[in-house]
Amino acid sequence: MKTPASSRLHVRVRPLIALAALAGGLLVAGAPPALAAGPTPPVPGPAGPPVPAELAAAIPYAACVPGGETAADGAVANQVRPSMNGPRMGRSVNAYNVSCARVISRTVKGRGLDKRAAVIAVTTAITESTLHNYTTAVDHDSLGLFQQRPSQGWGTPAQLVDPVYATNAFINAMLRKYPNNSWMSGDIGAICQRVQVSAVPDAYGREVHDAQLLVDALWNNTGDYGVLDFYLTDDQGSGASTRPVFAYGNSPMVPITGDWDGDGKDTVSTFDPTTGQFYISDNPVSGAAQYTFRYGDPGGVPFVGDWDGDGKDNVGVRMGNRFYMRTSPVTSATETTVSVAYGDSPMLPLAGDWDGDGKDTVSAYDPRSGWFYISNDPSTGAAQYSFRYGDPNAVAFVGDWDGDGKDGVGVRMGNRFYLRTSPVTSGTETTHSVAYGDTPDLPVIGDWDGDGKDSQGIAR
Repeated sequence: MKTPASSRLHVRVRPLIALAALAGGLLVAGAPPALAAGPTPPVPGPAGPPVPAELAAAIPYAACVPGGETAADGAVANQVRPSMNGPRMGRSVNAYNVSCARVISRTVKGRGLDKRAAVIAVTTAITESTLHNYTTAVDHDSLGLFQQRPSQGWGTPAQLVDPVYATNAFINAMLRKYPNNSWMSGDIGAICQRVQVSAVPDAYGREVHDAQLLVDALWNNTGDYGVLDFYLTDDQGSGASTRPVFAYGNSPMVPITGDWDGDGKDTVSTFDPTTGQFYISDNPVSGAAQYTFRYGDPGGVPFVGDWDGDGKDNVGVRMGNRFYMRTSPVTSATETTVSVAYGDSPMLPLAGDWDGDGKDTVSAYDPRSGWFYISNDPSTGAAQYSFRYGDPNAVAFVGDWDGDGKDGVGVRMGNRFYLRTSPVTSGTETTHSVAYGDTPDLPVIGDWDGDGKDSQGIAR
């Protein structure tokens, strides 16, 4: 496959987030398990209480997005400020707070969830941290936007001050406690409390109004939060880009990569989750898309693969637990589709050529447990190969690491890429890792130079 792109999506990348070692698992032996058979991690324990308002400005905190807040964040703050009335932040909202709400909203949207999930998450973050990414614990070991506690199973200290990881951890806990989309109804303050298990359960409901204002302003705002700058390398061992930096697309678009013309080289393109629009380019350095089309619904999760073995990649979207693969070329205005149900809705899409036959097949990654479910025939609903690689809430991706024509998997944790160099069929786990970019950057994977081997890149 050329690569799914993941934004803090997981897509070949070939789909759109630093640890010293991986907690990897061996392949499950015996008959291929159904996807639901994977281990279920325990629900984390209580988060910490809200940071006292009088300490809010005095505690060290980190940027929520690379480069810090933007002029567009300031414009949103000015837009909502007159209507904000919550006791935690209210009319003191500023560009930094908006930048934190922005990364929460974008992360939720990248998972294909309804806007209500972002309102729930932003409500919680306003209540817990006044939308500050706190790097120092005030109460016990509580950290970050959601005041999550390492000792209660939420993650490591480094992970909890990564806004993308922290948001995913909150959302995963919410989905566990409210299965079958039951979070779509009911009192938002009560939902926040059930996830956080706070000592002050009434605090959340007072911030719902302000969270709704922020998410409404951010969710469908296609204004320029900054172009996506791409830093790509041809060297899997390099921590620095080997190609000139170029810009293509704007946030909140997410990067995808593929070999669209069959020349053996991947190029980056983008997908806009707010509209369901793909922007495909064989020459993204020009900044222009050759092919633009809508496929699937807004909020779909994109992925990329070669469905027919013709050497050219195509796109797809996952909606719910169903994969929709566009079988007509990206150059064609005629749309043809095949679809298959595989995995559970909270899982994220992957696609790869696992057996070297030249055709990519869809598979799934469960961020709640860190397990991969790989299949050469997803129409059966069963995984041939199931294994854990990396920590829960890592960012999964796919690539051909050694040029043998078969794809493997990898994860990004912090600013480090971990490439699983042993085949997906193997119970022996070998890994190559490299630090590349900053933690909040969006990972991309592709064969940029046509040598048959995929290597890393980031968009920021």
